[in-house]
Amino acid sequence: MNTKALNWQDLRLFLAVAESGSFSSAARELSLGQPTLSRRIAEFEESLDQTLFTRLSHGCELTAAGQKLLPAAQQMAMWSAEAMAQIQTPTTITGCVRVTAPPGIAFVFLAPFAAELKAQYPEIQLEVNSEIGTLNLARGEADISLRTLKPAHDDLICYASYAGEMKVYMSQAKADSLGAVVNIQDLDWICWPDEYDHLPQNQILRRSLPDFIPAFTSNDYNVQIAACQSGLGALALPECSEKSAGTHGLVPIEVNFAEAVTGELHVVVHKRQQHMPRVVKVRELLERYFTDIWGESAMTHSNGL
Repeated sequence: MNTKALNWQDLRLFLAVAESGSFSSAARELSLGQPTLSRRIAEFEESLDQTLFTRLSHGCELTAAGQKLLPAAQQMAMWSAEAMAQIQTPTTITGCVRVTAPPGIAFVFLAPFAAELKAQYPEIQLEVNSEIGTLNLARGEADISLRTLKPAHDDLICYASYAGEMKVYMSQAKADSLGAVVNIQDLDWICWPDEYDHLPQNQILRRSLPDFIPAFTSNDYNVQIAACQSGLGALALPECSEKSAGTHGLVPIEVNFAEAVTGELHVVVHKRQQHMPRVVKVRELLERYFTDIWGESAMTHSNGL
């Protein structure tokens, strides 16, 4: 390999392609044209006298030389982010922070959180991606991930975890029509369609109710909430959801479940982003926000501290 000093801009392009797995995805992330990115990677490979990627019909793979270079490129990215964090002052904290979260958390909690963030840090813009799947932090698809499963990857830092109950919510009028003791089989249920049966709400209902048939399903959380507000049936939501303006008119009810309905939420950041001032501020405010909602007893610090 050529012994001349490596250019950080070349390494940044290399890292984007390596972590995204394709030139097209990396080009979008970098706001470059794909031909330009391909040309610059080819020039980088030529300067090293090494082939870094094997081009495939769909995407690309690292060669042995690319695998050797990857850890150093990742470390340089971390140093670059840390250097920027050191020279920035509180008055320069600005920009967009992208947060990804499950639909329930995004709808019920992150919309009100955005107003709180705006009041404290008006120069930070919040972008919320509400996904049932998990976005890839390593590929830069989000800056902060709120997840229901704790990550196992060493590059992902879990700063705080929360454990709480899922509660059953109904419209006030519907709740008033119920008897003193309510069992799970007594209710009309609103839930996710069959293709989302891997989600906890659907799993519990199907295990608890033989031949379960929902009263209403939707792949859109907004529609589920609206159906519940209209009095159509019951909906499982995170504890304290009634505090959200988006769930106005819904009240929690006591239901006899065959098993406990609990949930977890983890605040996760990729280690490359851990020192970015705007990410730090949003992450810290998120932790205080959820602790205020669910209480100190619901929170545990994790490997981020």
